[in-house]
Amino acid sequence: MGEQEDSSLPPHVLIFPLPVQGHVNSMLHLAKLLCLTGDVHVTFFVSDFVHRHASSSFHHPSLRFRTISDGLPADHPRNGGRFMEIIAAIKNVTAPMFRDMMVNSDFLRSGDRRPVTCIMADGLLSFVADFALERGIPLLYFRTGSASALWACFCCQEVIDAGELPIKGNGMDLLVKSVPGMEGVLRRRDLPSFCRVDDISDHPVFQFINTETRQTPRAQAVILNTFEALEASVLCHVRGPMPNLFTIGPLHSLLNTKTANMTAASSGSFLEEDRSCLKWLDAQPAKSVIYVSFGSLAVVTREQLVEFWHGLVNSGQRFLWVMRPGSVSGQDGGSQVPAELAEG
Repeated sequence: MGEQEDSSLPPHVLIFPLPVQGHVNSMLHLAKLLCLTGDVHVTFFVSDFVHRHASSSFHHPSLRFRTISDGLPADHPRNGGRFMEIIAAIKNVTAPMFRDMMVNSDFLRSGDRRPVTCIMADGLLSFVADFALERGIPLLYFRTGSASALWACFCCQEVIDAGELPIKGNGMDLLVKSVPGMEGVLRRRDLPSFCRVDDISDHPVFQFINTETRQTPRAQAVILNTFEALEASVLCHVRGPMPNLFTIGPLHSLLNTKTANMTAASSGSFLEEDRSCLKWLDAQPAKSVIYVSFGSLAVVTREQLVEFWHGLVNSGQRFLWVMRPGSVSGQDGGSQVPAELAEG
């Protein structure tokens, strides 16, 4: 198929998330919305592990999945406690494999699809950006966190230069003054955990996140899963180095609206879901239950878990707490919930 024939076909967007559940879920919402809102073909890259464990009841002729190795063995826990192992495997295995797949397939060209015309990459996958910029393919970065989180990470070097990092002594409640727009609200304890270490110069997670975040402006545009009314005071600062920034969230709500008359979409969870809580939840007053989840990567100690539990109980509020297997360090096998918590 020649270029003239290609031009008669719809645009072809490649979406490539970091292969962990929270990132995959958000970017899959984006992929589905693109398919529902226009004449566009979407190819969604997922790791073999994600493809085996995730399920979706959403089917659309414009959405196609392609699998790629994340470089890890099948029994790897893929949680935050082993985050740099995930990143190292992606760098050493996934990155060169991605380049080969793109080149050998003529940029994912097929009978009814033109070569990729745009790439939407996770903001932590700079190797995808390297390829897109090298080949002249328009690149959009998708950052799955909030604008506030992106901006705090982007300004880490300024925080270091101001002497506010590394944190010394008992200064966790001191306000961080060197993140524009957040001077009156951001405490040192609110910074990501990889910032709250004694030696940030030798901390691999800090160095990785800092490096990846600082190169975000390389993309032609940045997409955030947030909305203007929620983070306006921060967004105006983020748009300094990233002027083509678009807030398109909350994606899950928009997708639910678009698919209201379709077959119910799956949650996208990689794990078997326990729905036994729904009967209890349906019996509670509206807007009365706190939902607690540590996401798909975070790992806490048993002591931290108990401390959170005491805080929730002492709040006097109803709460529903989701516990992911492997989310409590040192709890290999068996229940993730300490006996005293299970007993109440």
